[in-house]
Amino acid sequence: MSEILSEFWANVLYRRLVLSILVIVVGAIVRRILLWFALTRIPEDSPYVYSVRKLTGYIVSLVTAFLLFSIWVQQVGDLSVALGILGAGLAFALQEVIGSIAGWVTIISGRPFSVGDRIETGGIKGDVVDVGVLRTTLMEVGNWLKGDHNTGRIVTVSNAYIFKEPLFNYSGRLAYIYDEIIVPITYESDWKRAIEIMHAAASNNAHYQELLPKATESRRRARREFAVKITNLEARVFVGLTDNWIELGLVYPVDTDLRRVFRNEISEEILTRFAEESIVIASETVSIVRFPSSQPAPSS
Repeated sequence: MSEILSEFWANVLYRRLVLSILVIVVGAIVRRILLWFALTRIPEDSPYVYSVRKLTGYIVSLVTAFLLFSIWVQQVGDLSVALGILGAGLAFALQEVIGSIAGWVTIISGRPFSVGDRIETGGIKGDVVDVGVLRTTLMEVGNWLKGDHNTGRIVTVSNAYIFKEPLFNYSGRLAYIYDEIIVPITYESDWKRAIEIMHAAASNNAHYQELLPKATESRRRARREFAVKITNLEARVFVGLTDNWIELGLVYPVDTDLRRVFRNEISEEILTRFAEESIVIASETVSIVRFPSSQPAPSS
């Protein structure tokens, strides 16, 4: 038995395979131990849990890759063979993988978005929950639901999209986006009073009051990095005239995650106050001027 084991271990290929398996198994065990040791000292709801998991995985993977490389490449000749095989493999149908890795490097270094940001690209919108080497994972928002509501679906996209599709970041630099509520009222209604009601509904909202200082500060920081145009953070009502009604558009800044909640609260307040002030919301109506005669025309 010992002679068989000796002959087996004397074979360079077998020895490298055994060592490689041991390195991979030990690396997986070490990763679990490190995660257990670290996560038992961090609260489950801490924002650092995600970072610890990713950092531990990267460190263990890097060390494992280094040990595997040292096992298989021990001479200059081995290195040349390994590099040749690697080059041939990369040249064969790995364009998407290389693009994904390049995209990951761009995301990590350039930081067009981070975990937690709400982005939209290629017709997909969602909150970033993970940035991997090859793929970015999103918690989908919108789709068949209105008002930027979470759908509950997890979407993964290739990191190569960073070079192919426009990227919209809702929350990367500024703590707010603008939203608008359009309300048509009849010409007989008190439109000046309607403007006051709509403006007060947004300005007096608790979410709006809480957002203003954060929005002002984020805009100040963004001005240091980009040529961001200074826009008014106050809620404003714009008036438009149509053939049928007066169109009032309420424009206001809102937290990205509270867009639907904020719109609902303001809409309820506007409807309640309009009813109290007898302001009528207009709707499209059709007037029939003349019914066609059902009798046949008399012959001459």
